[in-house]
Amino acid sequence: MYLFAGILSEVAGTTGMRALVFSHPMLSQASATIGIVISYFCVSRAVEKIPMGIAYAIWSGVGTGAISLLSVFFFSEIMPPLKILGLVFVIWGMAVINLDKGD
Repeated sequence: MYLFAGILSEVAGTTGMRALVFSHPMLSQASATIGIVISYFCVSRAVEKIPMGIAYAIWSGVGTGAISLLSVFFFSEIMPPLKILGLVFVIWGMAVINLDKGD
């Protein structure tokens, strides 16, 4: 639950930052700061039960994907096929790195 809450707060803070950057710059910074602080707190609690590498891979991969999708839907950002492919490789790469147990 903490990892999920960490992902949600990071996505909310980053999305809020983008949504408010032009109309309310100070609120934009506050949104990002509050979202990241809550996110790091939640992830720090999650790593008490989940290996840090796995937690970080999930947190960053899901967060990156969610923010990318939200930017397309809410901010009309362009997501051409090459950017989609790059995003897939980033997420895939983080997952593969954390699958290696070093045995």
